[in-house]
Amino acid sequence: MTNFSSLQLASSTTISILLFILIIAFYILGHFFIKRAIRKDPEHINIELGSINGALLALLGLILAFSFSMASSRFDTRRQLVIEEANNIGTAILRTDIYPDSIRKMLKSNMKEYVEERISFYQSGMDIQKTVEHYKKADFIGKKIWTITADYAKKDNITTRTSELIPALNAMIDITTTRRAAGESTIPDSIMYFLFALCVCSAFLLGYDNKKTIDWIILIGFTTMLTLTVFTIIDLDRPRSGFINMDGPNEKMVELRQMFE
Repeated sequence: MTNFSSLQLASSTTISILLFILIIAFYILGHFFIKRAIRKDPEHINIELGSINGALLALLGLILAFSFSMASSRFDTRRQLVIEEANNIGTAILRTDIYPDSIRKMLKSNMKEYVEERISFYQSGMDIQKTVEHYKKADFIGKKIWTITADYAKKDNITTRTSELIPALNAMIDITTTRRAAGESTIPDSIMYFLFALCVCSAFLLGYDNKKTIDWIILIGFTTMLTLTVFTIIDLDRPRSGFINMDGPNEKMVELRQMFE
């Protein structure tokens, strides 16, 4: 499985706090430079950056909207895949009932272990080692279930059993790869770094364009809203951690335990 980058492993709260501080610092730095320039040459007071700042803020808004759209669509895809996997496993469990007791008990025993590993796969969170370990264990059990079913199909003359369970097992096993790929598909780090750079550059030029005293209420308000927007984008892009996660959809996987009672 693909390792997460240092940016993806960093806490979204830590990144947001750091961005908040940098935006304010660069705004103050820009304000300091224009004040110093005016003291040296009073003509600098006539410099207007309205059109430049307008274009830069428009670009910032575009990148924010683009990043939010990417994160939101990926979140929806992951949520749907978790629910789809739970449905696929549930279907496979139900279809084991058409087999003789000896095979059914063997299949359900392995299915129960499989469900536990898939639950643990999500609950491992950002612990890459545990995530990989549970993924491989579930994959091994899935192949074991497939082997049991395939071996029985060679001996059984009733093709209905095989035709019912085999497709369900196929869907159950295949979706793990799809779900893993969706989990690893995040907003590229290059886009996020560009977004951060755009935030601080915009703050610097806004500060440079302010030739009066700093209005702290406006500055704090602007910085807070911008930081919260970035925080939401980062949180949406991380299904295994943060405030916006997959705990709700994953409950559908946990509910599968009831099928073995």
